[in-house]
This record gives sequence, C-alpha cells and structure tokens, in this order.
Amino acid sequence: MKRKQFLYWLSIVLGIFLIFFSGGNSSRADTASDVNSAISTGLTEIAQQGSQIDAWDATCLVFGDNGITDLQAQYAYKSILKNNDFLSGGSQGLNGISDVSAVNGLVAIGKDPTNVNGKNLVADIVKDANNPASDYSIVNDLQALSTGSYGQASETARTSLTKQLIGMQDQKTGLWNGFDKVDYTGRAILALSMNTNQPGAADALNTAVKAVSNHLYQENGGFADSSNTMFGAENAYNDVTMTNALASAGVNVYVPLKEKTDYVAPVQRALDQHPVSPVSAGNSAMLIQQATWTFEQARFTRNGGKGSIFAFNQADAAKPGEIVSIKAAAITKKQSIINDPQATAAAKSDALNLVDQILATYVSKLSADSTSSAAIADRAAGVTAFNHVTVSHAAPATPVTPPTVTNNNVTVVNNPASSSSASSSSSATFTSSSSSVPISTPTVSGKPVKKARQRSVVYALTTIKLYRNSNFTKSSLIKTYPKRARVNRPMFLVISQQTNKQGHAIYRVKDMNSGKTGYTLSGSKYFAHAYYSAKVTRIKVINPKGINEYGKVNLTSKKRHVKKNASLSVRKVVNYGRSNRMQLTNGRYITANKKLILATKIKKSSQNTRPSTPTATTTGTSTSTPPTNSGSTATTTTTTSSKPTATTGTATGTTTTTNNSPSATPTLPVAPTNPVTPSNDAKTITTTISIHADGATIASGSVKVKKGATAFDALQAFAQQKGLALTYTGSGATAYVTGINGFNAGPAGTMTGWLYSVNGTEPGSSMGVYPLKDGDTISMNYNK
Repeated sequence: MKRKQFLYWLSIVLGIFLIFFSGGNSSRADTASDVNSAISTGLTEIAQQGSQIDAWDATCLVFGDNGITDLQAQYAYKSILKNNDFLSGGSQGLNGISDVSAVNGLVAIGKDPTNVNGKNLVADIVKDANNPASDYSIVNDLQALSTGSYGQASETARTSLTKQLIGMQDQKTGLWNGFDKVDYTGRAILALSMNTNQPGAADALNTAVKAVSNHLYQENGGFADSSNTMFGAENAYNDVTMTNALASAGVNVYVPLKEKTDYVAPVQRALDQHPVSPVSAGNSAMLIQQATWTFEQARFTRNGGKGSIFAFNQADAAKPGEIVSIKAAAITKKQSIINDPQATAAAKSDALNLVDQILATYVSKLSADSTSSAAIADRAAGVTAFNHVTVSHAAPATPVTPPTVTNNNVTVVNNPASSSSASSSSSATFTSSSSSVPISTPTVSGKPVKKARQRSVVYALTTIKLYRNSNFTKSSLIKTYPKRARVNRPMFLVISQQTNKQGHAIYRVKDMNSGKTGYTLSGSKYFAHAYYSAKVTRIKVINPKGINEYGKVNLTSKKRHVKKNASLSVRKVVNYGRSNRMQLTNGRYITANKKLILATKIKKSSQNTRPSTPTATTTGTSTSTPPTNSGSTATTTTTTSSKPTATTGTATGTTTTTNNSPSATPTLPVAPTNPVTPSNDAKTITTTISIHADGATIASGSVKVKKGATAFDALQAFAQQKGLALTYTGSGATAYVTGINGFNAGPAGTMTGWLYSVNGTEPGSSMGVYPLKDGDTISMNYNK
C-alpha cells in the first residue's frame, strides 16, 4: 500500500515538474497550431466576401493552404481595375497604397502589372518613386517594385528608394520617426527585407530589429511608442504590422524577443487580440487581411522560408517553408485516413500509398522551383491533390464481375463507382473530371498491341528502370534512373512500343546521353514529350547555363547568349526532325527542349495541338471538318478498331476538330446530350469555360447549351466551338476526360489528369451528371 501511495505522489510531482519545465515547448506547439487555425479562420472570412474580394484578399488566399480559385481571382482582378487610381483613370493615390495593393494582387493571381489592359502600372509607380509624394510613398513604392523584376527603370528606382529609406533611419535609436513610429518602422523593415541585396540594407535591417526589441517591444508581446501615446499606443493593427515585418526579416516571432520569463511572443500577442474574428464580431476587413497575411508570414519564416512572402520572384526563398508545409499537410491527411473508422485496412493502405506518391511528386516539383510564386502554387496544388484522396467505406457482399471490352488486343476493364471486388476491399481514388476512373489492364494475345508513334523523344517524369529485355527481372536490370528536377531529367528516344509477358505496356528506348538501349514501362505517368510543339508565344529560360539564339533552324550561326530567367517572345514552333525548334519574333531560332525552357504563354487557338505521349491503348478516333464559307460539304470519317458490347455502359471517344473558317460551326461526331438547336434558343443557358495547362490558358470563352445540360455537355460543345482535341471515356456518371489538346491524363490512381470546378468549387461528382445553371463558370485545370 505504501508503495502504491509513493508511486501516486511521485507521478503528481513529475506531472507538475513537466508542466513547469516543458511549458515553453508546449506553448510553442500550441501557438503553432493556433496560428494555423487563425489562418484558416481568416481565409474563411475572406472567402465569404465573394464578389467583393480585393487585391489584398487575393494575396492572402494565394498563400493559404488551398490557394485561390479562378473565380476568386476574377473578382480580385475586377476590384483592382476599379479601385486602383491609375488603372481606373484617376491620378496617383495618396502614399501609393493603392499601387502596392494592386501590384501585390496582380502578381499573386498571375497577372503582369506592366500590362494591365494596355496600361503599365509599374511605370506609373516608377514615376512616383522618382519624386515620392510622401514618406509612406517611399516604403509602399519600394515594396511594390520589389515584388518582381520589371526592367532597368524599376531596378534603378528600387536602388534609389532603398537609399532614401536607409537615410531616413534615426542613427541614435535605429527606428524611423514617422507620426506613428511603430507602423512606419514596421513597414520600413518589410521593405528592406525585400532588398537585402541593396547596399547598406542588411546592416540597416539588423539595426532596426534590435531597436524594435529595445524600444518598442512590450512585456505583453505587443509594440508601442512610449514617447507618443496618441499615435504610438499599442493596438492590433500595429502589433500585426510589426510582427509581419519582423518575420519578414527572419525573426522567429513564435518566441519572445527578450529572454525573460514574463515576456510574451509577438505572434501570441497577435493571436490574443483575435484579429481574424468575423466582421460581425467588430473587426474590420482590413485588419482581417493584415492579420491573415501576418500569420502566413510567421508560419512561412518558422518553416524555413526566407524574406517576405510578397517577394514573389525571389529565387528559392519559399522552398524550405513550402516543403515543410506540404509535408505537414500530408501528415494531416494520412492521420485522417488512419482514423477513418469505416474504412478497411486495405482501403487505408491504398489511400496512404497514394498520399505518399503525391507528396513525393510535389516535393520534387518544389525542389525544382526557382521562384517563390512557383513554390507557393505547387504547394497549393499538392494540398488540393491530398484533398482529393478519398477512401471507400464498404464493399458489396458478393463479388461483381465488371464488364470488359476487347479493343485492339487490350482488355479494358470498366469499373464503375458502384462496383468493386469483395476480395480486394475498397481503394483510394484521386478525383479528376469524373467520379469514376476507368482502369486499363493490358493482356497478352497472339498479336502485339498496336504500336504508337515511334522515334519520338521523351524525358522521364519519375524514377524509371531500364532492362536488357522485355522480361522485367532483377537480372535483366541495366540501370535505374532516379527522379530528377526538370532541367536534369534523362531523355530517351522511343524506338518501339509493345506489351511484355507480364502484361505491361512498355517502350524500347535509347538513352540520348549514354546511347544505351533497353526496355522500360511506358505511359504519361513515366514520360512526357521532351520538346514543345504547341503554339507557344512566350517562354522563360530555365537552364542554369542559359541558352543561345541562332540564325539558322539547325541551331548554327550563333547570334547571342541568353541567361537564365530571361523571357523571350516566340513567333512559332518549327518542326525539325525529332527535336523541334522555336522561331523568336526577332527571326532567330532557339531550342524547344523543355529541360531548357518553360512555356509561360500558349496561344488560345489550338489548330496546332500538342501531341500526347505515346500510350498502349487506342481509342475510337473521329475527325470532323466543318463546312467553309464557300459552301463545301463537311466530311466525317470515323474509325474504330472494335465496337463495344452492349453490356459495357461505357463509351470511348476522341474528337479532333479543325476550323477552316471563322464562320464555320464544327459538329462533334458524338453530340452532347443536350445540344443547342435554332428552335430551342429560348430554352438555352450560357456558361463560361476556361481551360488551363502548363501555366497557360488553352482556351476561354462562353458557350450556349440546352437548359438541363451537364458540365460535360458544355465542355463538348465548347471543344466543338473552339476546335479543341477532346478525348474521353464513359458517359453520365462514368464520363472521364482523358485529354484536351494532347494534355493527357495518367493511369488510374495517379495524380495526372484534368480537374474541374464550377464557380470556384470542385463538385464531388462526375462532369457527366453535374447540372448547370445559367451563368455558371467552369474551370478545367490540368494537374501534372
């Protein structure tokens, strides 16, 4: 009994000891969780603004876990055009706040501030920067120009503004003496944190951070100017402004600035003031915005990010923080899968494996990113991919044998959402443009699978293995190529394609570097074309060593060397054997190799479509040539290797439409379920569709469909209208978009494919059953 009493009291003493001596770590862990929660609350409140979302709202949403939707970006863009003094036709706004918000918002949503409806906002800011309207203009103009690289005039202005700002720093206190010393010092620190490469900026920044800790930092974690109680008193606005500035300067604001037990961490003080509480609770929309991006900046710095989150083009700045964030998101997702009480062990295992695959893919992408904006976008895309991993909860009591279609010696197993195998349990699925993804299982027969286009040059997207023969055994393994960053991906010449004895679709390839030949798995999960062939109109050089411009298409007669990150305008892509070239608008030629350049703009017209990666499975192909103005008759040719049986319930189609005349109205060989005819115009609805891939917009516009049409009906009609190459399988609940203009979905279970959203929200159902309302906006996004 005494022994039990002793152990009881010992446990109490140990508990008290742990509370007192580990309180710092516990507090920090809780604070980190609270920051994440505050960010989520702030973003939710911002999203509820709907059509009132502005530039600062957009900036907050972009840095959020799920990024910004197309619709939200549209709202922000309209707000910027309306509210910015220069863009709306007015004069320079007081203190430049209108300009800095506009530039931040524009860059955040992927717009060019040097060309906004033909107006150069950056040039207007440079004009003001050369003769600042006020002290606040100096910090705001400097921040705006520091969001990206906008040419020599902008860089010269940045240098001048940085010098002026450093010259205004009080040499005695290390602070800036604005009418509100806390606010202005915070904004000055933020601006300098985006210009640490400028002469004297780093020293001024270090001095300022120490001065804030010595003169403005309060025991409660807030900031105040004791010499000016009217304007310098502590308040939520000043606290979040200074917390954001310090985090931008690299300070860990999750811990107290002074090593004294009574002092509170700046971010904790900001949390205690509940600045992201709803507007209905008394907070202003402006405070919610400032607090939200402050918490995002604090988390960014704590996770290893460098500098301000507003420095969108800063090389490698966001990588550490974004990689930590996506790993944390993966852990959260996996924990939710593990805790699912209704899922079987097999279903959980499948889902967890899929999360790991997505994580590996996006960590690789993040590692290859060269700018903060790219890393932020990839992290958001990765989190969205996690969100689409689902776990089925039940399998039918009796096995259901899925119907099959034999097509060109490849057996296609149609596995609708309502069917599964009792023996294999439920599996994880990655939601694409349908709720059910067909699974193709190649089988061996007397004849080989029809070969895809040979002699194309591809590069590896993931880890691949090269074998001596088509029997993939350890003894026949020649070499393993690990997954590499884009600029270092190994390239191969596809010699032929077939199916091996294990039933896998494979390539016979030649290593373009070593000359080794062998066999490897084929498909868009593993390979992509190494050369651009779409109508690229602008590219960015990504090769660390740069590229050369040449006078001749065979890349001879060198004209000049172009460094990394340079942007070039393209006139057209020129076919040149296996490796295409690009002709620039200056008439010179450059490589079209995707390892060396990145397409940043692709012409919306799709008459010259990008070919897809060769695949083992062939589908029905239809080519429709519409009538021209001369009254010629349309000719429709349809070829199929075999007809599907009546039991499949699945249709497979490929539509290639060529527009020969502006007034031609092409028709799909497989018409939409609800086509528009002249007699039912009164019963039509209008929907807006935009299609995006590889960072560019393939096509956008409006289309009319019959009332009651589905999202897939509208996409078919839009593809017809725009002359897009649309491939798909299934219909209704099993409708699945496999490709648009050569951007093809990967195998089932992978993350490569087309995602769709309606009015900024991703529905949980197939496009084939989603009913449209008049005015709906559909966005198709290629995820790779």
